[in-house]
Amino acid sequence: AILYFTNIKGVYGLEGTLGFIGAGNMSSAIISGILQTGLLPPARILVSNRHESKLEVPARRGVFTTTDNKDVAKSADMVILSIKPQMFPEVLPELAPLLWDKCVISIAPGRSMAWLSLQLPGAHIVRAMPNTPLLVGKGVTAVAEAPQVPRPLFDAVVEIFSSVGEVSIVPESMLDAVTAVSGSSPAYFFRMADAMVKGAGRLGMDPEEALRLIALTMEGAAKMLL
Repeated sequence: AILYFTNIKGVYGLEGTLGFIGAGNMSSAIISGILQTGLLPPARILVSNRHESKLEVPARRGVFTTTDNKDVAKSADMVILSIKPQMFPEVLPELAPLLWDKCVISIAPGRSMAWLSLQLPGAHIVRAMPNTPLLVGKGVTAVAEAPQVPRPLFDAVVEIFSSVGEVSIVPESMLDAVTAVSGSSPAYFFRMADAMVKGAGRLGMDPEEALRLIALTMEGAAKMLL
């Protein structure tokens, strides 16, 4: 697949670059999916994080890494904000002048497209809510409708998240509900599995075997539900 990044200046195609502000688990999962599907080569991916230790894994994959967020904002055609929402007031002001006319994808909860547009004037804002199973290529991401964003650009966003799982397009007003339904719920499933493993242990079952049986049962039950 060829990923096209479109803005007012034209179509970038394979010349397009994708940047990540933040190098946490979500960035790592998305980058893995992109590289495994061949959506973009490593040379077209940029990642920034203020802690160098967080950049070791992406650097080993051959992507460009930096501790300066502005390097990514300047060089990337499309930027994913993969930082916690409480960091936005500190990070966004220095990036705003560099993101004019670029697509910016926020994967943080609680900050609306209207709010982000005020912080990043001139940027094409898209919001998405992925979940942690992206780490194993089985994630689900809700992408908020963004009629103000050019359609080819929005389709490119959907293609990025499709490389690491399933995508559902929803009204932005539903993103808070999505955060509960799919964004945070893996943690509840893990908590339930943990309780079941402990219960199995009290009955004398080997914990590792119990966890295997529980996880396979959860997987099978999910397939039945689907």
